[in-house]
Amino acid sequence: MGSHLKYYVNKFVGTTNIGLIFAIAVIFMGLSYFSPTFLTLSTLEVIAMNYVAEGIMALGMTIVIISGGIDLSVGSLLPFSAILVATFFNMQMGMPLAIALTLLISITIGLLNGFMINRLKADSFIVTLATMIGVGGMSLILSRGGTISGFPIGFSYLGLGRIIGVPLPIFLFFVFALIIGVLLKRHRYFYQAYYIGTSTQAARLCGINVEQFRLFIYSFNALLAGVAGLITASRYLSAGPNFGVGIELRVIATVIVGGASLSGGRGSIDRTVLGMIFLALVNSIFIELGLPTYWKQVVFGFVIISAVVIERYLRVKRTGVEESWQDFMLTSR
Repeated sequence: MGSHLKYYVNKFVGTTNIGLIFAIAVIFMGLSYFSPTFLTLSTLEVIAMNYVAEGIMALGMTIVIISGGIDLSVGSLLPFSAILVATFFNMQMGMPLAIALTLLISITIGLLNGFMINRLKADSFIVTLATMIGVGGMSLILSRGGTISGFPIGFSYLGLGRIIGVPLPIFLFFVFALIIGVLLKRHRYFYQAYYIGTSTQAARLCGINVEQFRLFIYSFNALLAGVAGLITASRYLSAGPNFGVGIELRVIATVIVGGASLSGGRGSIDRTVLGMIFLALVNSIFIELGLPTYWKQVVFGFVIISAVVIERYLRVKRTGVEESWQDFMLTSR
């Protein structure tokens, strides 16, 4: 009996981020105690809505990071997709066509990322950084550095509508998380991300088309960034190049805090959801308790560094091999 219990406890610990769950519980109880309005449905809804764009983008980023890559371009794709759909609306284009074209262009940018990484044999950090800068420049050109309005009223349903009493963006996030989470665990094609992230060379020897999969994950990640941009534009019925400043770092932080390995091969959607909840609660601490918001970036930075240190420690414990920080951060994939 004792051995069976130990087996299930070890299995639970191995698949669940106990420390993160504990931290979420502590913050939740602390906010409930110090802020009497925290536990109201309206407050919890506002907290979720303020982080839902990061959450949707983090779902795609999880697969990218598991496969051993990174995608900084999502930081520019969110405002670009919002500006793009606004431009199409101002051209008197119908709503379905404007949305479809915006998402198609987002996917194309993701395909471009994957293509350049494949063809140039370049690091994903450098390629997506260049794309982020270029797409950011296109946003400035289209918007002329200002805010674009002129959205049809019906478009607001995407960001402000409700399904069975739940805000549509939150509903979409959980639907996406459920579907992507199941596919990542159960579907052979999606599960390839773990093999590629563990060892690209070994994945190729096993017959996995690494280049083709890379095209898929970067285009899929760009698609979700486009969706997040549409939701953001729909909430405010406006679009501008300053939307989502620094969001790419918050998205990456969400995935890393959720336990994904910077060197690839580890991570899951359920842990990313935990990471999103944790960072959303950390963000709400400053709002609910009236703390200076400029300290928020310092706390976020500390959280990311802590996650990296913990990841290195767990990796050494898991493999039994001591490695330098340079080897840890620049592991060949």
